[in-house]
Amino acid sequence: MLLARMAGISGRCGPPGNQNAVRHGLAAVQQRRLNGDLTQDERDIRADILAGLLADKGGETQISTAMHVLAEIIASDVSLLVTFNQAIDGVIQNNQKARQNPKALAQLDGYKRPLVNSLSGNLQRFGTERIAKVESLQEIIAEMTEKTETNDRRNADCAPSSLTARSDGSEFSGAAD
Repeated sequence: MLLARMAGISGRCGPPGNQNAVRHGLAAVQQRRLNGDLTQDERDIRADILAGLLADKGGETQISTAMHVLAEIIASDVSLLVTFNQAIDGVIQNNQKARQNPKALAQLDGYKRPLVNSLSGNLQRFGTERIAKVESLQEIIAEMTEKTETNDRRNADCAPSSLTARSDGSEFSGAAD
């Protein structure tokens, strides 16, 4: 009888109140990340962050390879941080004792603290200033041509009022009087 009581609840590991699940749940997230396995949400977050970082620096063609690698590292760190935050929120929500246990909270914070520090340093290296995209002469001419064609089509659809009525109120007949 005493042995059964010490073993905890049937189907669960360890004694009641065991914090191993807290550690192992987040460790599984970290191990999955080390193996390169990303969920669809993580891939979406990573792609969105990467696209935003590249756009902030004027586009992919405007930055060096080193800056591109740094942007990819930042995007990966952000997606991992989001995953860690979701996992930590789930642990705290599902484990009321963890919410009141300073040691458990410190352990949860310990999982994401190095990631936050790394992310902060990488963001400082990357910089927060935006750089306008440098357009080539061909892009500028193409844009101007597109605007001109749009204006020409708009003008053809609507004849100016100066051609349809005279200042004296009579209609324009097409021939000069």
